[in-house]
Amino acid sequence: MRLCHVAAGLFTLLTACAGSTPFATELATALTTAPPGAGARLWLDGGRIGAAVVPCHPAELPPAARTMLTAVAPDGERRYTGREWSARGTGFRVEVAYTDPAHIRSVLLADDGAVLERSHTVPLTEVPQHVLATALRSAPFVDEAWIVSGPQHEEHWELLLRERSGALHAVRIGLDGRALAHRRRLDARVDG
Repeated sequence: MRLCHVAAGLFTLLTACAGSTPFATELATALTTAPPGAGARLWLDGGRIGAAVVPCHPAELPPAARTMLTAVAPDGERRYTGREWSARGTGFRVEVAYTDPAHIRSVLLADDGAVLERSHTVPLTEVPQHVLATALRSAPFVDEAWIVSGPQHEEHWELLLRERSGALHAVRIGLDGRALAHRRRLDARVDG
């Protein structure tokens, strides 16, 4: 029943955003033409979609973005490629997994190859204690910790936390340990 409510809410948000959000038409088109297998990601900001990533084929990356991807996330196993619309700009989100040492890199690249954002997972033993202390106020288990950088420097931490019930929380924490944002993470389905 909960998934029906999520799907209905998503439909309402998409239709409500159609006239007020510049990416709404592009987002709707991308959702209906996305390749199978990888899920779309939406960040809700109050009553609207604040950001979105829709999977796309890696061949859709423009040449400049492919060149920069090779420079900032070489080798590894590409796990996700998608078109993103967010406050950082419109671009391509690519996630690459590595085994030695085990970590994931994520990069948001503009069409011209400019790096809009980059992040990578960090072992829990390397996350500052003041950041962990703030995160653990949301849920008792930390599943992932990411350090996030903008175009120039590190900006904040993103931690994925889990309750005993399995409910997930995405928490944004400043470098100083201050809580910046807290969102529930849920699975959703889009029919297009």
